[in-house]
Amino acid sequence: MRVRVDLTPLEGVAKIDLNYFYYLASLIYRAIRSADRTLSLELHKPYGPKLFTFSKLFAENFKIERNRMWIEGPAHFFFSSPKNEMCEKFVEGLLTNPEVSIGNVQFLVTGIEVLREKKIGEKEKFVTLSPIAVTTVERQGYSRRSVDLYPSDARFYEILKRNLVKKYVALHGKEPENDELNIEPISVKPKRLRVKNTFHRCSEMVFLAEGSRELLEVGYKAGFGAKNSMGFGMVKVV
Repeated sequence: MRVRVDLTPLEGVAKIDLNYFYYLASLIYRAIRSADRTLSLELHKPYGPKLFTFSKLFAENFKIERNRMWIEGPAHFFFSSPKNEMCEKFVEGLLTNPEVSIGNVQFLVTGIEVLREKKIGEKEKFVTLSPIAVTTVERQGYSRRSVDLYPSDARFYEILKRNLVKKYVALHGKEPENDELNIEPISVKPKRLRVKNTFHRCSEMVFLAEGSRELLEVGYKAGFGAKNSMGFGMVKVV
């Protein structure tokens, strides 16, 4: 299920931290918790994919000034999950408590729309609604460190595929019948975003994906790459 959430600042111009993904994730978790505390506790378990993702904020009237995004008038973002119950609880929480915050800025939820999902085939063209993050671990002497990868690194695609398989297994309890996947980037824009106190290198992309329909559908609904529940990897079909 895929949902659009419309927001209006309660006090004129909203001035939010440009690295707002953590605050937007917190908004989502609070909404789900207010509707279903059991589901909220499950989402806070440290291991396993959360099986939801969300987009960056979109607004017609905005400007970037230093490290803040100034929004005047309405804004919106998208939320997606292959688990309909999670979307339903998220919407229920927003309807129950329509005054929400992103950081210390207050918004009113002025619209919620359940969107029609595209039927995913074996070959699709995607554009990111939030950047894709792909991470690996490298050994340095006796220690190990996390390394963010860009699409220029061949490991990016293999790790991306393994991540989709992991999500498919978490969702369906079995391996996909077909795990073939080929991704061809059309355009890539490297990004560096802060989530809480950690910076992540990631990529806004337009790309062609061909192969397993099962994996492409999981990517479309739950997100491509890692850290989906922190606002990475949401895509739409173009």
